[in-house]
Amino acid sequence: MIDKNTVVALLCTTKSRNLVGVGMELKPYELAVLMLKALDNSEEYGYIVMGVTKLIANYSIDGLSPIIKNTAKEPIATALRLLSFEVDIEYENIDIDGKNVLVIKLKNGDKKLTVDFIKDTGSQDVFIKNLVRACLNLQARKLYSTTDENDRNDYIGDILGAIGYMVKDQTRRGRSESGKQSGELDIFISKDGLPYTVVEAMNLNSVNTITINKHLDKIFSYDTAGHKFNVCLSYVQVVDFDAFWRKYFTHVTTYNYAMPLISFDTEINDGYGYSELRILKTLHSRSGRDVCLYHICTRLH
Repeated sequence: MIDKNTVVALLCTTKSRNLVGVGMELKPYELAVLMLKALDNSEEYGYIVMGVTKLIANYSIDGLSPIIKNTAKEPIATALRLLSFEVDIEYENIDIDGKNVLVIKLKNGDKKLTVDFIKDTGSQDVFIKNLVRACLNLQARKLYSTTDENDRNDYIGDILGAIGYMVKDQTRRGRSESGKQSGELDIFISKDGLPYTVVEAMNLNSVNTITINKHLDKIFSYDTAGHKFNVCLSYVQVVDFDAFWRKYFTHVTTYNYAMPLISFDTEINDGYGYSELRILKTLHSRSGRDVCLYHICTRLH
């Protein structure tokens, strides 16, 4: 329960470090930043109050429509995914002096929360960094160790969308394996209304070459424009992740791709240096141009 008297008391001063008062902010990335600000203190709870204006000594109650609670459900859920760790949260409408405000109450924890995503959709390197961060966040949430691939893809897609990328999931596009109809892409990213990249995902509990080959072929088959880069993302659940990675690495660096393999680069993996997430970049020749494919293997416990 959110105690109305506690909220009213916090709004009577601007010195409360655990309260952030705003007009109405429903963009997930900005909401996540507000959550960090509300929790950047030693208090047990942090509060975000929407529908108020900060004055010199206190907050003015402006009010919002009560339907904001329903409207806020999805952006709040997405904002929480941007945080480095899970947070206990509740939110509800509260009437103060005949005006409605939306109060978000967050419980402080023992882990330092961050939002490590970069709000810049113009760089290939930044996109990969944001995707890696999304994978690390996925790892930190035990729920996703037992969910299916679609739930994991939804999580990743929601994060990329919140950062500012134009995301479509399970998009009907390109050729199917039979060549008779369009197939489904896991995550399709566009930029300025034009195709940008494809993230093709799969669940793996071994180096299943049949499954891996199917997805590798699918990426190039469905990318009809010929993107500068695409991503093959694997959600991996194995006992020996290092042994898995060595076998996966050998397979994808010797595979007979539809677009001839020119070279591969392990420097990016050394740069991140994670033990439970590995990344490789393969370079391919396509219609006289070099294109690259990032292989990201994320271990889920």
